[in-house]
Amino acid sequence: MLLTRITAHHFKTYLALDLDLTVQADKPLVLIGGANGGGKTTLFEAIYGALYGLKIQTERQFQEFYNSGDAARQNTETIRHITLEICFTGNMYGEEQPYILTRRYECSPNQSSQKQKNLPVEYVKMRLGTTVYAYNSAQSQRERVKHQTEIAKLIKANLPEELSRYFLFDAMESGALLREDRINTVVRENIENVMGFGKYIQFARAAEQLTKRYHAERLKVENEKQEYMRLLGEQRREEAHKITLEKELREAEEFRRKNQILYEALKTELHADSAIAKTIEQTKKEIEAIVVQQRALHGDMEAFTRGFELHVVLPKLADAFGQELALVMATKSEVEKSGKSSIKPDVLAKIIHEMTRFLVRKNYLELTDTVPQEQLEKDVLDYVLSGEASSAQADFYPFLNSEEVQALATLTRSSYSNPFHALMQEKMQVESMLQRIPALEENLEEWRKYSANKDFSLLRIFERNEATIENHEDELKRITTDLERITARLHEFDIQLENELDPKFELLQKLAPFFTEAGETLLRSKKRQIELRMMQDLNINLVSYRGVIDRVELSDSLNNINFKIFHTSGNEIFLNQLNTASKQVVVQCLLKALHEFGEYNPPVMIDTVMGALDEASRDTVLENYFPELAHQTILLSTDSEIRPTSDFLKLKPYISRSYTLQRDKDRQCTAIIDGYFGENV
Repeated sequence: MLLTRITAHHFKTYLALDLDLTVQADKPLVLIGGANGGGKTTLFEAIYGALYGLKIQTERQFQEFYNSGDAARQNTETIRHITLEICFTGNMYGEEQPYILTRRYECSPNQSSQKQKNLPVEYVKMRLGTTVYAYNSAQSQRERVKHQTEIAKLIKANLPEELSRYFLFDAMESGALLREDRINTVVRENIENVMGFGKYIQFARAAEQLTKRYHAERLKVENEKQEYMRLLGEQRREEAHKITLEKELREAEEFRRKNQILYEALKTELHADSAIAKTIEQTKKEIEAIVVQQRALHGDMEAFTRGFELHVVLPKLADAFGQELALVMATKSEVEKSGKSSIKPDVLAKIIHEMTRFLVRKNYLELTDTVPQEQLEKDVLDYVLSGEASSAQADFYPFLNSEEVQALATLTRSSYSNPFHALMQEKMQVESMLQRIPALEENLEEWRKYSANKDFSLLRIFERNEATIENHEDELKRITTDLERITARLHEFDIQLENELDPKFELLQKLAPFFTEAGETLLRSKKRQIELRMMQDLNINLVSYRGVIDRVELSDSLNNINFKIFHTSGNEIFLNQLNTASKQVVVQCLLKALHEFGEYNPPVMIDTVMGALDEASRDTVLENYFPELAHQTILLSTDSEIRPTSDFLKLKPYISRSYTLQRDKDRQCTAIIDGYFGENV
């Protein structure tokens, strides 16, 4: 089977997809790159949905698959459709035949008065050469059953849906298949289904049931026959119930595996509501504190600007003219001191007046009419004052008054500090804090959304699932005990019939072991091939044990299929001791061996190609695994998994086609461009 083309219209992120997947015989790889969320997994789903159909039963399910961007642009009255078409070649009666499988889903506009019309309708058409099979879900079951059955047969002949997970898979999930509680199931399902041994087990079970039924027909005693039939019916019911329980148990365990981490997180968070509220309040206060500090900085900067002269100009001026200003003030001080009289003029006038009266009274001084006493006292006062003035220091700065001199003194004596450097330091600190505000606001919004929308329903679902697992395990133990009891009782009837000869019955008794032996013989015939291929691939691809794998042993019995890996030193390498990357390599080597020696020859499609691989394992897988995996291998990768500048060059000789998915967030769709992140084949 070879995929040649996939087209999709209005499917999720693909508005219109048309991708050529043909490969050359010596170049089996198709490399498709894209960023996370770019549409790689959706392409994976488109191929799977085209082969096996989409589970669309309601209008809401249809809307979930429909392209969101186109839905936003369309008229609500428009009939919407999703189309998936896959072209592939497959073997039919020994000849290679082209297949074209088209699935179209239509949904009418929402009409409350005609709710029945809102149910999506599926149209399916398979073209095989000139033969066409077609049906739709709106037909009656009688009309569509024939073509539906034929199409299902044609798909099953190339790649049955139950086998698809072994060839269309996510590498990130492959390592989980090697958990201790899953390994035997994985190996058994691979061997039975992929290699076709399952039909021999089914034949053996059918022969055993036919033998038991024939037992009942041969019983001569009616009550024994009734008892035998009752036991046989009870056994069938218990076995059917056991199969159902085992299937439900596997589903429940799968649910547990996928949701265990989320459950533990939610369980912890359920007790953290008060902490969430406290975190929200603390985040708000932190943002408010940053805003307050920003406002304070603005106030300080404004004050600095207003007082620029006081803080910068005047201190610089005082520093530059300090010596000259000191000289001016010293001179003015000396002038002031020398110009001051020890006695005030009015007091001096009184003293001169009293001295004149004293001299006149003692007749030491005679006054005349031409020189009155007042004139004499005035002349003496002027003489004394003029004498003090002549002894004063000369004033070289008469233009400076006392207030100005005082201001100059204040200028030189004041201690100034320039706040600019402190402001710049504060500014850098505030800018650093402001950069944190978007992240704090985003965190605050996330916490608010989480606090408003948190849903702990998974806790109840998970706990119910755990109870289901426990109940099913107990029920399976009971059924196993009952089946052992019923089998032992049925064998008692077999003992009664040992002496009776019946060729038909004897032949029936041989059929079940015959088919079991046929399946185990076929297993043994391919056993050595599988063991050798796995040993070779593991010695190359399992980096932690490269070159030291001595052998791989596969069991001989279909009832208990498993495999073991042995070191050259003789000890077993236990699978549960391997890390996640090594487990992924082991599973991929197993799938490669089964792909090579199995009945089917489908393409292999791998999403998240590197999974959990480390650097050394990546190189080995690129060089030795992907080029030899299958006749057609489709790889879906990000540029961090298969790097364009290095890893791409290692795969380039084996690549037939390469594409890159580009997501248009505004139009909500994905476009396809040739080449892998700019690198072309």
